[in-house]
Amino acid sequence: MTLADLDPTSRQFLETLYAQTGADTAIQISMYDLGASMGLDRDQSTFTAEDLMAEGIIEIRTLSGNVGLSENGKALFQDEDGKDADRPDNRLGHGSPIDERQRALVDKLLAALKVEIGEPSLSYEALAEIVADLRTVDAQMASPRPKTMIIRVCLESVRDGAAAQSVPRWRTLLDKLLA
Repeated sequence: MTLADLDPTSRQFLETLYAQTGADTAIQISMYDLGASMGLDRDQSTFTAEDLMAEGIIEIRTLSGNVGLSENGKALFQDEDGKDADRPDNRLGHGSPIDERQRALVDKLLAALKVEIGEPSLSYEALAEIVADLRTVDAQMASPRPKTMIIRVCLESVRDGAAAQSVPRWRTLLDKLLA
């Protein structure tokens, strides 16, 4: 099985899980929160997760619906050389405007961060700054020619704010995209 073999909803669900976990098979996320970030209701989230579980791509981790990426699921993101999401083509780059591949990467990252924004114990000031930066990125993403430098500076600010507030997972996700 390859990513191309999955239906669009299952593929997006898996890609979002992959992005939010940073490809770490030990991390678990609520299938309902994951689905909600894609606009799925609880039943649709359950159905999609069950399909992926039946294929051995994700694993149920808790009775309350937390799921994690399986080794088989992680392997779907590896190319024939065994390289994973750290490939240069999975980074933001510096050229402007961003291309469609970079747009998809930023969109996935934004979805992951927005799902988790209320979870970490951020100070009010840090949260306000991160939300303002994410809104600026959203505004750029709405442009027909999103400016890479503006997006990069805002995401670097989010990364630095997350690091200062002890949210290491965000820093890891952002470091991979901004490398």
